[in-house]
Amino acid sequence: MSALVLALIVAITYGSRAISLVLLPRPGARLEAILARMPAPIFAGLATATLLTGDRSLVGGPILWAALGALVVSPARSLLACLIGGAAGYTLGTLLIR
Repeated sequence: MSALVLALIVAITYGSRAISLVLLPRPGARLEAILARMPAPIFAGLATATLLTGDRSLVGGPILWAALGALVVSPARSLLACLIGGAAGYTLGTLLIR
């Protein structure tokens, strides 16, 4: 993946979130309570999808370490913290497995 593509993905992801915070009204208390409970299941769904291969077997190596790193920091309830934890876990897994 080139640096330009990565920069474009980052701009779209964070730009759309920033724009929605500025332009959209704050949700009601009931909807806010529902949304507050959603990140954990969403992270779990994403993690599960990345831990299984096409033939429904468990991935190996650094990817498992990445999932563990993201899981360790998930109580922070921050996507950025999970990304950093996952990247750190992947790096550690790569170093340990070689």
